[in-house]
Amino acid sequence: NYFGIFFFYNYFFKLFFSYIIIGSFLICLFTINKKNFEVKLLLIVLLILSLGSPSFHYDARWIWLFKGKQFFINNNLEFLKEEYLVNTIWQSYPLLGPSLAASIANFFGYWNEIFPKVFNIILATPGLIYLASIFEKKLNKLLFIFLTLFILEKSIIIGEMDGLLSIYFTVTFLVIYKIFFNNNIFLNNKDNFLFSKNKKFNIFFLILSLMCMTLLKKESLVLLSIIIFSLFLCKYFFKDNKIDYKNFVFLIISLIPLVFWEIYLIKNEIFVSNHGSISNLFNEDFKLFSKLFDFKSILLINSKIFLNKGFFIAFLFMSFVFGFLFSNLKKIKNDKKIKIFILYFIIIFISYISFYNFIYLITSYDLVWHLKVSAGRIALPISFLTSIVALVLIEKYFTTTK
Repeated sequence: NYFGIFFFYNYFFKLFFSYIIIGSFLICLFTINKKNFEVKLLLIVLLILSLGSPSFHYDARWIWLFKGKQFFINNNLEFLKEEYLVNTIWQSYPLLGPSLAASIANFFGYWNEIFPKVFNIILATPGLIYLASIFEKKLNKLLFIFLTLFILEKSIIIGEMDGLLSIYFTVTFLVIYKIFFNNNIFLNNKDNFLFSKNKKFNIFFLILSLMCMTLLKKESLVLLSIIIFSLFLCKYFFKDNKIDYKNFVFLIISLIPLVFWEIYLIKNEIFVSNHGSISNLFNEDFKLFSKLFDFKSILLINSKIFLNKGFFIAFLFMSFVFGFLFSNLKKIKNDKKIKIFILYFIIIFISYISFYNFIYLITSYDLVWHLKVSAGRIALPISFLTSIVALVLIEKYFTTTK
């Protein structure tokens, strides 16, 4: 019986994410306090830029917005079964972005190539507001806007998922840190009650953030796994056995929409082939270990990731912050909260880079071509996370070491 799953995905996304999320966007936009005026301005600028022209980027136009257009015209999910392109893997991608794009078009009554991609700004708004609300100092708020614009660039206005994934990867990192490490004071803006040490709100926001992140792209599950792995490793390193496993119930609840989606795909046999990035793992003739020690390829992969403009800015910024912190090591050596925060980030950083090195080493695509079309997008989440972590350390270091 597919009706239940279809009903959930069709009407849940078309009604809930069209009216409630659009309404939430407007409420958030006009209730940001004066101290967050910069964020309101940022959102308005992004909205204007998004409405300024259609998107000509391949992934945005031929995957995400095209799926949204199909959803709008067909008013059902039958188009997912059509093999209109050679790579039918795209048909199994989550539909949060395209569904909201279709809902926006449905709201106006017709489709064009400009206003449906505003779904990027709508979905980014809660995450950006949350991140901006961590910072109390005006200079740091301006730095936050600068980093958002220079690292995410056009990825949050052209109709792609990678900018959104970067935002919610960072939000999830911070919220899980607040909940599981019980360090609310370290990430607390006393001027905004929503982002204070209100645990119930943090849990509620975690559920919504994870629902959003896991329904953006399939690799979001990998990012979530990296965060959870880093959480346990960091706890182990600091011999902190106090883990409230009840909080993992909320992580499971967050995955319910994704489970519905995967059940729908399985029932309809939409995922019909292996993704080219990992298909070699199922090839008996593939020499895995020889690939893992191909240092020429490893050098090529990391040069494409580390020399990406956004990553370079973030890494340079973080290097400056770390250099300053370690030059004042005596002041922070007894501050366990900062040491946990830094280690938590470092484990995630290393795990992220290691995972994508592994994926590129086993890819069945031509490595040079694969890096050319994806390395920039792959670097976005870790670049944005690195820059925000550096900014948090700047903001909270002075607060916690006075």
